[in-house]
Amino acid sequence: MRFGIAVGLWMVALGACQVATLPQEVDGPKAVSTSELFDPGALTVMTRDLSPERLLERVLEAPTAAELPARTAEVLGALRQEDVSVRVRKLADEIQYARPHLIGLQQVTQVRRQSPGDAIFGGTRPALAVYQDVLPVLLGELEARGLHYREVARVRNADVEVPLLTSAGPTFDDVRLTDFDIILARADVEVSGVRTGNYQARREVSLPGLEPVELRRGWASVAATVEGRKYRFVSTHLQQAPDDEGLRVQLAQAEELIGALRGEPLPVVLVGDFNTPANLGLMGAPTYRELLLAGYVDVWTRRPGTALAAGGDIPLELPSLAERLNLVLVRNPVTPGLRRVGPVQAYGVGGTPKQTGVVARLRM
Repeated sequence: MRFGIAVGLWMVALGACQVATLPQEVDGPKAVSTSELFDPGALTVMTRDLSPERLLERVLEAPTAAELPARTAEVLGALRQEDVSVRVRKLADEIQYARPHLIGLQQVTQVRRQSPGDAIFGGTRPALAVYQDVLPVLLGELEARGLHYREVARVRNADVEVPLLTSAGPTFDDVRLTDFDIILARADVEVSGVRTGNYQARREVSLPGLEPVELRRGWASVAATVEGRKYRFVSTHLQQAPDDEGLRVQLAQAEELIGALRGEPLPVVLVGDFNTPANLGLMGAPTYRELLLAGYVDVWTRRPGTALAAGGDIPLELPSLAERLNLVLVRNPVTPGLRRVGPVQAYGVGGTPKQTGVVARLRM
């Protein structure tokens, strides 16, 4: 839409267990060696925010339409000073360490520029000259390391063009910010059945004197064959929920996603930035709760040593997970009997103070 005017450590495991999808009951404890995770048949996935700086939201936080061009210049200036190669190398280090079969990337922001701009005068010519696009740089870095990954699915979300103040004249360029969710697959992973979509539920941002700007969010999925086993791998990025309106949109998006996957016959691996606190389990975080009640298992809670992995009660205090918004959720096909996941290893990536991704290695 146009503008109208460190790597975390592997969790050391001494054992693992079988678990059942909530709210079903679980069989008695069963010792399973985590060496199974390194035998053929284990699945490794990663979810990661590629541009956690929230570029578009920061631009649209301008108090008024008149201040928007200056705010755009401020955000673009900070982007210009960033050393993209440092960010790419860090992410490539994470991927090289984990060697995931499938990667869900959220907030993949492509920045394009047009000079001179016409948006400030109501023009409709879109900016096409690429100013920054991190994904090709990342793929090139991975290839240089002998890590062969390819893009297999992409959904375009918000696409907004705004004026950029370039001089006190004043003169203006245009900056176009386009947000994508993207799935990468390792070269040895066979992929078919690509599906993508945008949520009908979406937030609008309005500034005085401007037409409302829709912040679309979406999802992408593929049917992936790993070590002879087939999964439906899904990546998404849900709306932030800083207030009641944001929570309403986020819950509606989660319901759309749950509905879209309800009849899926394959085991589902659902990853992404869900923007819902996962540290409270069923005691809070409405969107997280709805996902669990829909039959999804949060693999982080199934690691050896956690209360849920041991078949215990939901832990009420998990201070180390207070910022855990990036999740790996799994759901086996809806069939009679218990649904088991395990063993599991998982750790956070993206560094501190904010974790922006998760790597999980598991068997379903």
